Amino acid sequence: MAAGGRIGVDVSARRWDIDDPSFTLGNFHRRFASKVMASLKDTQPSPPFVDPLVRQDADLLKKAQLGDRGAYGQIVLKYQDRLYNAVLRLVGDVEEARELTQESFTRGFAKLDSFRGDAAPYTWLFRIAANLAISQLRKVQRRRVFSLDAPPSANGRHPQDQAAGLADRFGRGASPTPGQQVENRERDQHVLAALGRLDAEYRAVLVMRDIEGFDYQQMADVLGLPLGTLKSRLFRARLALRDELKGYFK
Repeated sequence: MAAGGRIGVDVSARRWDIDDPSFTLGNFHRRFASKVMASLKDTQPSPPFVDPLVRQDADLLKKAQLGDRGAYGQIVLKYQDRLYNAVLRLVGDVEEARELTQESFTRGFAKLDSFRGDAAPYTWLFRIAANLAISQLRKVQRRRVFSLDAPPSANGRHPQDQAAGLADRFGRGASPTPGQQVENRERDQHVLAALGRLDAEYRAVLVMRDIEGFDYQQMADVLGLPLGTLKSRLFRARLALRDELKGYFK
């Protein structure tokens, strides 16, 4: 309460008296609004980091959307080995993986307009390939055979290294001796064989998470699943794989 019973309004460091000639509601609202906006600025999150290479690839796809076939060709050259290797881990058959990879790029070109830039170009392509692979696995119900002798992917990861990503989930040592390396190779082959016996949906989430290294949100986007459902499926997939390997990981 101001002197003489007058009501005062405290804004910033200055006390505004409603009987002060300089006080107006307009002045008060402007000062109040400016303080609110300043406080909001301080709490605004920083723009998300975008890998320059991802941005470069996104620019290539945007050029392809405008009719530049060469730009799409660069995307194919960059990702064909990596995508093939991921599809091979899903279907377990070399020829089938080649056909599905080629079909994935063909469909990607036909669906260029669907690329909006909200996902990385490889994630966008992988979504197409994964859907094709899962559809194929559902149609052809047979045991899938996986091998450690497939060629390395474009990012330099050998299939044995990829199998190790799954094997590490079940307690394999981090620094094997020379003798253990032989044992680990055999164990990795068992991991891949067990992967081939899982349902298509389980195999897909394990490949995406433990081999491709996708985060949960990327996986949910690719598979069109709520985040909670995705995590539940991944948990069940790991239990299923563990059950397949119970004779090797005790």
